[in-house]
Amino acid sequence: MIRLPALVVLLSLAAAAPASAACMVRVPVSLGSSSEHAGPAVPCSPKEAAARAKPRAHKAVDPLKLIRNRMIAGKEVSYKEMQRLADAGDDLAQFNLARRIEEENDPGTVARAARYYRMAAENGRSSALKPLIRLLNAGALDEEPKNLALARDVLEKLTAKGDAVARDGLIAMYRAGTPFGLDLAHADELLVASAEGGDSKAALDLAFALLSGAPEPAEIEAAKGYLKIAAASETLNIRTMAENLLRTLEPQLTASTETVQ
Repeated sequence: MIRLPALVVLLSLAAAAPASAACMVRVPVSLGSSSEHAGPAVPCSPKEAAARAKPRAHKAVDPLKLIRNRMIAGKEVSYKEMQRLADAGDDLAQFNLARRIEEENDPGTVARAARYYRMAAENGRSSALKPLIRLLNAGALDEEPKNLALARDVLEKLTAKGDAVARDGLIAMYRAGTPFGLDLAHADELLVASAEGGDSKAALDLAFALLSGAPEPAEIEAAKGYLKIAAASETLNIRTMAENLLRTLEPQLTASTETVQ
């Protein structure tokens, strides 16, 4: 318990510091006290009172975050605001800006749309891949070698990570010869690597490629291996086609072997 003289001193301090009366602190109870009640509240020191009276600075709000919040909420975002957010690296803004540019139907801005689709895809926006590939096939970046090379690098990296859309787009481009030039060997490498990595669609595509025309016995045997990969697919149509083809291959393999002999 606090003794009377100490309490008198505390009350004197309270009377002597009216300016700090709004700032109160509670006197801690002595460890030796048996009282279960909290100690009395007394005015804090002038220094502490001044610190507490100082207004807290409001945390600055990132204007880009406000723009993004409006965009996500489906509210109006101006073209300049969208571009500002896209140029700051926001993949959703890059995708939305590319679509907005495409909607202008201006042939002079189609390359710009392709560039923003490429940035969005590079930053992880998978929905930007198909429109990017569509514009690349349309020649949107043919006059911009640097940006065309960047687009190819993005598709190659995503293909290496197992993205089927990027892989199929690249293979078709390399086989068509545009816009990256003809490269049948690399197209085959991409397909084989994906199939052997367990990609069921790639495995089925490769099996079809091996079985086209008049396949040799070795090609039929290789196709069977890829069809087994495809037959384990969780996608029903891929699994069904692979299983049906596997049922027909044994007679074909026998007939081909007899012809060779």
